Amino acid sequence: MKPPAHNDLHSRSYPVNEDMTLQRKVWRFERWGWYGLVVLMALTLAGLFSKGPLSTADVRSADGQLRVEHQRFLRNGSSDVLVIHLRGKAREPLEVALSGELLRGFNVEMLQPQPLKASTAGEGVKLWLLTDDDGHAVLYLTLRSDGVGSFDTQVALANGASVRFSQFIYP
Repeated sequence: MKPPAHNDLHSRSYPVNEDMTLQRKVWRFERWGWYGLVVLMALTLAGLFSKGPLSTADVRSADGQLRVEHQRFLRNGSSDVLVIHLRGKAREPLEVALSGELLRGFNVEMLQPQPLKASTAGEGVKLWLLTDDDGHAVLYLTLRSDGVGSFDTQVALANGASVRFSQFIYP
């Protein structure tokens, strides 16, 4: 003869008091917690908290003479590269101004190539770069994040082309 089957999803008092209604709520809460962790891990891998597809950005001026590659999300103390692509007349200097909160939230560790000339301009800096035979110039800035929160920056050419972008630094 077969022993009677136990229904494990009903509350019982022997051998231990169990409240299966409460237990089902706990299991549901845990399941949602696991879903939340999987979503958080996917967003992290996608670049929500540092480098990745969600963080990588590229802004261009309307006339195409200025393009800036940057990361939207950074961590305090980390280093990153800001790449500025400029277009002008062949073999002539271009004046580019970096302004906004860039110098408040970041330390410039390196400029490559070295500009022909540099000067301060209010809370920003002006740099002069020589274009190549095709009229292109590329400026690489290695920046170390030194702040927390959102920092807005404007990059502008003397001829009027400009772009604005925002970067968020996590603690």
